[in-house]
Amino acid sequence: KLLYNDAVAMTGGQPNEGDLTPYRVVDEVLAMGVQNVAVVYDPKEAVDLSKFSSKAEIHKREDMLTVQEKFRQIKGVSVIVYVQTCAAEKRRRRKKGDFPDPDKRVFINTDVCEGCGDCGVQSNCVSIVPVETELGRKRAIDQSSCNKDYSCVSGFCPSFVTLEGAKMRKDPTAVVELADLPVPSLPAIDGTYNILVTGVGGTGAVTIGAILAMAAHVDGKGAGMMEMAGLAQKGGAVHIHCRIANRPEDISAIRVAVGETDAVIGGDLVVSAGAKTLGLMTTGRTGGVINSHEIVTGEFTRNTEFRIPSDRLELSLQARLQDRVAFLDTSELARITLGDSIYSNMMVFGAAWQQGLIPLTLDAIEQAIQLNGAGPERNLRAFGIGRWAMVHPDQAQKLLHPTPPEVIDPIAYRVAKLADYGDESLGKRFRALVDAAPEPLRIPVAKGFYKLLAIKDEYEVARLHLSTMEKARQEFDGDLRPTFHLAPPLLPGGKDALGRPKKRAFGAWIIPAFRLLARMKTLRGTAFDVFAYTAERKMERAMIPEYEADMAEVFALYRADKHTAAQELAELPLTILGYGPVKDKNAAKAAKRRAELMRALHANPAIAAE
Repeated sequence: KLLYNDAVAMTGGQPNEGDLTPYRVVDEVLAMGVQNVAVVYDPKEAVDLSKFSSKAEIHKREDMLTVQEKFRQIKGVSVIVYVQTCAAEKRRRRKKGDFPDPDKRVFINTDVCEGCGDCGVQSNCVSIVPVETELGRKRAIDQSSCNKDYSCVSGFCPSFVTLEGAKMRKDPTAVVELADLPVPSLPAIDGTYNILVTGVGGTGAVTIGAILAMAAHVDGKGAGMMEMAGLAQKGGAVHIHCRIANRPEDISAIRVAVGETDAVIGGDLVVSAGAKTLGLMTTGRTGGVINSHEIVTGEFTRNTEFRIPSDRLELSLQARLQDRVAFLDTSELARITLGDSIYSNMMVFGAAWQQGLIPLTLDAIEQAIQLNGAGPERNLRAFGIGRWAMVHPDQAQKLLHPTPPEVIDPIAYRVAKLADYGDESLGKRFRALVDAAPEPLRIPVAKGFYKLLAIKDEYEVARLHLSTMEKARQEFDGDLRPTFHLAPPLLPGGKDALGRPKKRAFGAWIIPAFRLLARMKTLRGTAFDVFAYTAERKMERAMIPEYEADMAEVFALYRADKHTAAQELAELPLTILGYGPVKDKNAAKAAKRRAELMRALHANPAIAAE
């Protein structure tokens, strides 16, 4: 299997020298005698299919799994050539206008989303980020990092909408006055002054290193810089080592050694608090400013409930740096003040300079930012806002947290949601079970039982999608032309490469159909409910009385030493996420776990606690 990604991407995106095009790659392997060759390509890219040999099979990207399964059965050598431009290169070239920039964005309606994570499984994309809601963890698209791959839409979920004509809102929601900021005392250079820049690929960490080196040159100092960015594809850890000296000859090594770091410009909390990074710091010597924003990692695409242990990571840094570390959510501050979180690293840089951690003059840094040439005005402002946040920390926190979080009564909230769902009898049924629960189980039961009662059937998905365009306009400007990606159970559409019902595209004309379907929710559960006869709906309805019976047993057996098993049983419906085949798989896992917990509840409570 050969990946042709159009660049030597691991070392900065240089062109592939030697004229080795994907067409020549295919010709060469055929000339070597390979009988079975397939080309898999992304239709969104400019691939000239006519240049490939007629002896090679041609397939679209969505057929990759099928092609691999077919070629796996072939004895002897077979070759699959996958042609798709490196994601980091796409972003670079689009900024320069050298690569097609589709006029289409992906949007997720979090009300429809179940948080099952199938979109992450299908796309393996870290631009799918978690959104915490009262009804559980959902998904959203980080538009600043999205490379318009669109593979996430293949997730078996009706929450995805593609929007043509959508333009990201770039207007800041708050204005910061940057006048009269004090100039800090710059640190002295004793031999070399060693700076470590941390971050993740694709967010501009390397740019900060380049600006540091250029600013040192402008200041008449020597600088040595090394980019440890071998895994800098979006989400990979990046370390930039920079040594600054009064004279170039004072720099004998570039890499910052163990314990030698004087300043940390931390663009990412996870990378900054990693063991490899902490080992380069010394208590009393090292100071730093760290972006406290939780930037999603690749683990989230595999583990839907993965959470970054931010508190523990910050404690690790505080233990090492003590009072010489500051934490600031520059990703959110950049979004609020500049309309784009991409400026977060420049804000950390500005904050670190204001803290007196960078031995370079303000004039030299500003000249270096201008010489860099990439959006100098906004980068200069980002640098200034980072400085302002250190001078006025209280005002910065007010921008980040303008109002205290709303206190929600989880039981009353769900009763109101069930009324919107359209059935007052469900609200009464809900309250009856919750009120019967022992006090420590009331909230777990409320969460679990609501999940079963508020079935996201076709009527409910239609009702929830009526708010999609209103939600989208809060995030995008422009003439939005939506396409909904659905797999209606009563419309034949064939199977996808995974054997699941194939999703189909429906334009804005389906919104009136949503309105009609939402009004038809009164048919739910009656003889006229055509959707009630599907296997999925029958399974969902059967779970409700089963849960009530289980909870009656749990309430009768409940004791403090059995709380762990009882709580997990009460919240078990929260694991039955997704739609169609995704939900079926999760329901099977939950059924197995239910049996284990029921046995444990009736037996030794110590087993349940495990």
